[in-house]
Order: sequence, then structure tokens, then C-alpha cells
Amino acid sequence: MKSIQEIENLKLSQKWGMVLGAFFLASAGIYSTARLGGNLFSSLFTFYIPLGLSSMLLGINVTFILTIIVIVISIINLLIASQPFGLFMIFISGIILNYYYWYRWIQEKELEEFRRQKASEDLNLNMNDTQMVHDKVKIAYQANLIKIQRYTALNELARSLAMTYKTQDVVVLLIETISKTFMVPGGVYTLLLFDSSVVKALHAVRYSVDTEMEARLNRERLNPEEIYNSWVVSQAKTLFIGDASSDFRFQNYLSENKVRSLVAAPLMAGSEILGLIRMESCFPSAFRQDDARLLSNFSDLATVALEHVALYRQTIELAITDGLTGLYVQRYYKERARDEVFRALEHKLPLCLMMIDVDNFKSYNDRYGHLVGDRVLKVVAQVLKETVRTVDLVARYGGEEFSVLLLKTPWIGAQTVAERIRQKVSEQIILAAQQSTNVTVSIGVAELNPSFKDVETFIDSADQALYQAKADGKNCVRKSKSGPTDA
Repeated sequence: MKSIQEIENLKLSQKWGMVLGAFFLASAGIYSTARLGGNLFSSLFTFYIPLGLSSMLLGINVTFILTIIVIVISIINLLIASQPFGLFMIFISGIILNYYYWYRWIQEKELEEFRRQKASEDLNLNMNDTQMVHDKVKIAYQANLIKIQRYTALNELARSLAMTYKTQDVVVLLIETISKTFMVPGGVYTLLLFDSSVVKALHAVRYSVDTEMEARLNRERLNPEEIYNSWVVSQAKTLFIGDASSDFRFQNYLSENKVRSLVAAPLMAGSEILGLIRMESCFPSAFRQDDARLLSNFSDLATVALEHVALYRQTIELAITDGLTGLYVQRYYKERARDEVFRALEHKLPLCLMMIDVDNFKSYNDRYGHLVGDRVLKVVAQVLKETVRTVDLVARYGGEEFSVLLLKTPWIGAQTVAERIRQKVSEQIILAAQQSTNVTVSIGVAELNPSFKDVETFIDSADQALYQAKADGKNCVRKSKSGPTDA
């Protein structure tokens, strides 16, 4: 049997067919009763069925018309059959009662349908509101996820920079992290470092363009006097440009590279600007204010990292250089000399070592004082640095004694350098007690040969030559006897 919902979903012609079929059956029942001589009135009650179906399927108006028709037919049948009027009223009352209850049932049905539709609409509205809330939550979640990813990258960068001790490594690490963090369309990322005179010192750029444009971009972007860079340097604060074509600060400036949006943050160490980090795109509105704030965080981190590198370099220099003369200290010098000795022996390269001592330094120091004595040591150190090559190693070996390692230099070359040092030192005028004084040096030179087993033997050989120079009257150059015969 079909459910009521399925019956209600029938077509109108099917509904009429069901109602008219019921009426036909009721009429057939009355006709059969009349032919058999039965109670014609009692069979009229069968019309309740088609009237009820009509109320359910066709509505009140159609049912009302059908009821009138049934009543008229019933009156005619009752008059013919001479039935009592009281029984007829009972039939009419039954019809009215039937009509009343089916009317109420239809009203309740319509009310229930209205409630169902309203509930459905409320549910749809709630679903729409829920979807809107879900979309907002999703957008907020994605935004927060991006922030988490960015600040996670910032945190990981901080840990990586803490273990970085070279400026170039800091630059590369910063640029790679920034480019991967922001990833804007057409993005160009630049780190420009300055020295004390605010000129270009070091840079790194990441972008995907052809090499010709790369060279042109480097020239413009890495120029401290370029308008955007100059603005950051002069204002010492972050520059944010959503659309350069409508920014009143740069309306008269036409960028050759068609920069539309830009963020640049200075690297500030106190009141000193170390450089700047710059992001740009050829598309407008590629960056937001949040990007500018995050880039400022990156620039603060970069400043700390660069200061950390500078402090590390300074610490290393203090550990390996003499505070008075700026030359290498004995410990570091011997470590480097040991490496060079092994390399020279392995590759059969010439190598000479000089031991230099200031003549009569103790008496000079006692006569003019320690401050003048320190000035003498500085003068000798300066002569050594100016005379030898940058690849050579120069150290203050102890007190007034110095040592020089001449790389890839045979005895003839070392002798020439030693004589030049001796002569230059003797020519230096040193003011002491309002009078001009000068000092001389004695120099011992040893040339490396396979008989030297270690660096200490090499140094001792040069030291023995120095003692010989002292014994021969000072202010002269002598070669170690363990080396080849003098020319």
C-alpha cells in the first residue's frame, strides 16, 4: 500500500480518478440497495469515503461542491424512498461533522506544512550562517597558518643564524629564507650592506629573470643612491609602497624596472645603519602591512646576526693578534707556520723564516720609558707589514722579537726582504724626550730544507742565525748555517 506522502504526490488527474472512483462505488452501492429493496438511506453513508478522499486530495472547495451534489442526490433519493426526515438530518449532521473534521485535518496539515517549510527555511538560514562562519574560520585559520609558518621560519632562521659566523653565510641564509617565506608574484629580494661611508659592500639577490636584466637590476637596486634605498637610509625606517604609481612620495620617479609594490626595512644597529633588506614586485598590492612588519622583524634579526658575526670576528682577531702591534701572536703564528712547513715540504716549495730583534731595546726602554718603547715596537711592526706581502705571515714573537714567514720564497728573495726591513727600520725617526732617535734590528734567516723535522727546528735555526747577527755587531742579516752555502 502506498504511503500518504506518495498519494499526495500523485498527479491531479490521478487524484480525481480516485475520488470519482469512490463516488462511482458509492453510487453503485445505493443502486444495488434500491434494487434489492434494502434501506436506501443507510447506504448513503458510503459517500463519506469519497468526500473524505476529496478533502485529502482535492481541497475544501471541491469537496464543498461535491458535498452539495451528494446532499441534493440524497434528498431526491430520500423523497423517492419516503424515508423519515429525522434520519435524513442524521445523514446531514454526519456530513457536516465529516466536513468539519476533515477541514481541521487539512488546516493542521497546512499548518504542519507551513511549519515544515519554515523549519526548512530556518535550517537553510542556519546552514548558510554556519557556512559563513565556517568560511570565516577557514580564512582565519589559513591566515593564522600563514602567520605560524612565517614566524616558524623566523624562529628557525634565528637558530640558524646563531650558528653562522661568516657575513656571506648570513646574507645567503637571510635572502633564501625571506624569498621562501613571502613568495610573491614577480618577487625580487635584495640585501644591501653598507660600510661606514654607506657605499655598496656586499649584496645577494634572488629572482628568475634573464642575465641581461639581472645585471641591470643589480646596478639599480644595489645602488645606495637609488631613490627607494636613499629614502630608507635618510629616514631610517621601513618603507611600504602598495602602488608606486599612486604614491605621492615618488610620483615624479619612473622606475626603469617598473616597480609597483615595495617593502624595504633598514638594518639599524643603534643609530648606525648597516644596510637594508628590500622586497619588490612588478605587480601592485603584492605586499601588505603585515609583510612590512614581518620584514622589520627579519631586519632586526639580520642586524643581530651581523653584529654577532662582527663580534665573533673581533674576538677571533683579539685571540690571534697582539694588542699593541696588531701582528699575530706567537701561538697562532706557530700553528700557521706548521701548516705552511708541511705544505712546502710536500709540494717542494721554497720557504724562508726570519727572526728579528730590536737592538739594545732594554737600554733604550730604560732610558726613554715604556711608552716610547711601545712606540718603537709599533714602528717596527708597521715597517714589517709594509715591506712583506699580504700572503706572508708576520708575528710579534715575544717582547721586542718578531718573526716573518715568507711563503714560496727562496734564500735570495728572503735576503733582499730582510735587508730592506733592516734599512727601513734604521731610517725611522722616533721622537723621545724632545729629540730624534732611531733604532736598528738584527735579523736571522733560515731556509727550509728536508733536514728540518718540525716547525720548532725551523724556528730554532733562524733563531741561531739571529744570535750570530747579534754576535757580529748587530744591525745586520745572517743566514742559518743549516741552510745551503751562501752565494
